[in-house]
Amino acid sequence: MKLEDKIKSFDLRTELENKKEGKNRDEKLVLVFKDLARLILQGYFLVKKNNCDSFVKVQPTCVEIYCHEEGEGDDKIKDYIVYHRNKDNGEDLKSLFPLGVLHNHVSGIDITFEHGKDAAQAVRLSALIREFSVDESHKNEEQLSELDKVKIIDKPTYLYDALYSQYSVFEGGFSIQWVDGSEETVFEISEEQRCNVAEYELKEKMDKNKSYESPEKKTMEEHPDAQPTANKKYVQDMRMWRFKRSFKK
Repeated sequence: MKLEDKIKSFDLRTELENKKEGKNRDEKLVLVFKDLARLILQGYFLVKKNNCDSFVKVQPTCVEIYCHEEGEGDDKIKDYIVYHRNKDNGEDLKSLFPLGVLHNHVSGIDITFEHGKDAAQAVRLSALIREFSVDESHKNEEQLSELDKVKIIDKPTYLYDALYSQYSVFEGGFSIQWVDGSEETVFEISEEQRCNVAEYELKEKMDKNKSYESPEKKTMEEHPDAQPTANKKYVQDMRMWRFKRSFKK
């Protein structure tokens, strides 16, 4: 299946209901997200200089899924680290991204596939490209970025250069498009905790004489027996929403 077709028809609740494997919702979520991750990890970004045959391939090798359901309810999936979500006090509702928009932020670049009838009930769903590889063998330029000298690039913000700094916007400019890989490509996918993502807890706050709950990161100072994040400051979110590819030998 093509990634575009998958995200156009994707409905999180339906996917969970149809997933036969998994003992509980958390396990089913991992399997649902793994299916999405596989489509991303077998494809690549094609960065092409317009009006010529020079191009670069940028292939994701590790993605992290982020999923936050807006609205209230005990059954809502909450992922408070998500950047593009509504404010906690119920104001400033964020309109849904069009499917497939590249969301640039301080941590890197997400492929977005949000859905829902409106901003108040939206499902904020995206995949951060955590690691990737670059193939510049078809680039006809004298000045190569040298990103392809690194087998796997594990700094997600370097994706800015890999996608946006390969060619000039002059002389016809350049384009970026998604290309689906072959479903026959065989590789394994590991499931891991997302890198340096903290667990949150809700605390009551006041705004304009109105009480509301706001998420705050759990600190190791308050929860000394928990597993820490990489920076040792906070409690690690234990959900296995990081997916990394490895070719079978």
